[in-house]
Amino acid sequence: MPTFGNFLHTQLVLKIPKPTTSFASKTVIITGASSGIGKEAARHIVRLGASKVILGCRNITKGDRAKREIESSLGCSQKIIEVWEVDIESPESIKKFVDRVNYLSRLDVVINNAGLALLHNKYQVPYGTERNVAVNVIGTFLLALQLIPKLKQTATLHGVTPHMTFTSSALYDVAKYPEHQGENIFTWMSDKSHVDMMNQYNLSKLLLLHAIIKLSSIVDPVTSDKSRESSSIVINSLDPCFCKTQLGRDISGMLKVATAVFAFLFARTAEEGSRLVVKTASAGRETHGGYMRGGALKEYAPFVTNEDGVKKTNRVWEDLCTKLEQLQPGILENLNAV
Repeated sequence: MPTFGNFLHTQLVLKIPKPTTSFASKTVIITGASSGIGKEAARHIVRLGASKVILGCRNITKGDRAKREIESSLGCSQKIIEVWEVDIESPESIKKFVDRVNYLSRLDVVINNAGLALLHNKYQVPYGTERNVAVNVIGTFLLALQLIPKLKQTATLHGVTPHMTFTSSALYDVAKYPEHQGENIFTWMSDKSHVDMMNQYNLSKLLLLHAIIKLSSIVDPVTSDKSRESSSIVINSLDPCFCKTQLGRDISGMLKVATAVFAFLFARTAEEGSRLVVKTASAGRETHGGYMRGGALKEYAPFVTNEDGVKKTNRVWEDLCTKLEQLQPGILENLNAV
């Protein structure tokens, strides 16, 4: 578990250089891109030469505003950035988004950045589970799995190594894994009495990492052989540091005040956090299935990779797949795409 000293070093001392890896000729999708880290990541990727950057946004008006801001700051062509609507809480919206993606000639990078952090707001259960988990895990994977075939197709047709990157959080390390008595963990969390809202954001990031680990092993298991020089697709995740963003926009009361003070003292800018996102989305194949923090590949916490952690990974994946199949029958067939 990271110590407070580690936190201070990451937030106040660590130097995060601007990304320099070229994205020339690449087509990139970034969700949650109308503001914060997602928007700043898009700005860097356009600066680094991408041919097309798609801002996946729930609010088109905000997305268009972000597009204009980026274009104005970089003086780039207005043809590079496109704003596409996608609501991670809506299977129908996700399906429409994927249908558009399938018409693209290529897809090189997907940055799954959309997410939320709710602590004590009205209890809601989209996808039949608590909302933090619904958005940060189920909705995110509902989109991600449907984009795998396009990434693999791009790898085959263009001889490149596409990336799928997930924005995670170091807070997974302090999450309390619930005792759900064998019931599907996502269904179990549809009952408010089973849920500690102060733990839910952290738990969503832990469940996300379990799912990423399993997805990575299924999609491209050969990449565990470090002697291979290339792989069909790299799937990784990162902690972008604690940044000033709108992630906690739904927090209220004294907690909002406390969070604002904490952010004033310690938070990095969204632009700094985006540097880590872009670095991860262009990192080498050695990061496949891995987790990056502070710009470096880190070991998962032991409780994720020990015997019990492996069992939890398999169980989370099984429960997640059950939910995903209910929402989009046949979605798991995307994992068999060549």
